[in-house]
Amino acid sequence: MSGPLPHNGAIPASATNRRTFLRQAALAGTGCVAHVWLNAACAPRRQRQAWTAPVNPVVSTTPFARLEAVGPDAWAVISTPTGGDRTTFANGGIVAGRSGVVVFEGFYRDAGARWLAEEARRLTGRWPTHVVLSHYHVDHASGLPGYAQDAGLPRVHCTDITRRLALGGTPVAPARSAALERAFADVVVTSSREVSTIDLGNRVLQLMPFAGHTASDLTLHDEDAGLVWSGDLVWYRMFPNYVDADPRALAASVQQLATRLSHARAVLVPGHGGLVRASAMTEYRALLDHVEAVARAGHAAGTPAQAAAASFAVPPALGEWMASRVSVERAMQAWYRVLGTP
Repeated sequence: MSGPLPHNGAIPASATNRRTFLRQAALAGTGCVAHVWLNAACAPRRQRQAWTAPVNPVVSTTPFARLEAVGPDAWAVISTPTGGDRTTFANGGIVAGRSGVVVFEGFYRDAGARWLAEEARRLTGRWPTHVVLSHYHVDHASGLPGYAQDAGLPRVHCTDITRRLALGGTPVAPARSAALERAFADVVVTSSREVSTIDLGNRVLQLMPFAGHTASDLTLHDEDAGLVWSGDLVWYRMFPNYVDADPRALAASVQQLATRLSHARAVLVPGHGGLVRASAMTEYRALLDHVEAVARAGHAAGTPAQAAAASFAVPPALGEWMASRVSVERAMQAWYRVLGTP
């Protein structure tokens, strides 16, 4: 969106849609699920549809997500949660090689992981052999048990921080906790500081650790194919979620990821929204820079974070962004924590 946020924190879509999204946000709590609902409530239907519009050949479509072909034996999951179905909720993907199949993300529900595993088998002839989790938030990790089959689960790759926080996350329920404990039984703990790899025979994937969206964010890279899965370090046309963010680390991580999109054909699959290429990444970085500039100016002037958020506007040159008042306030609060309360 451009211009200051309206007093009620939303650009009126229809009143019915806004009530629906706000009700969903209240049910979802304070994480990324609620964040998406709150920001979607700010946008008209046209903008929500453009947010996840396909840009590559689509090989599978469901009410909750679709698969787009993004490279040789590689597909991106683009989730479409604003229709109301939370089965996946976050984006993800499949990358196949001679000796294995990697899937990215565990999704919100077991059915989301099960769906992606079945799609992997349909497209490649194999059930996933590896799962990479970007971070611990429920829309990326809670469905992990859905990858199980009689022979067990694929090997899970995540950082120790992600594993610990996913197991201790909400909603707290004995059945969920037990299922996640089983799912994490065969886990490869990836360093939060060093790059690791998954060798699929004819292609080698890199797992690159970052931080910023959370204390530990893991990204997936196929450098030869020019493909990156970023998790929630990157958002497309929706204001990013700062609820657990370190904004300085986020800016640094995004800058490093941007260098990997310098090739004209390079594609980044964000945590939410449609596919990102170099031009969209430039706009996203500019948005983060603008958030920082507003926060620093407000902090230096002794303006409370809430007041700084009230005057926030996305520059029109950056295009339309779905942004709620709550989301902007969280961003300002995150920056004020870093800068120190004035």
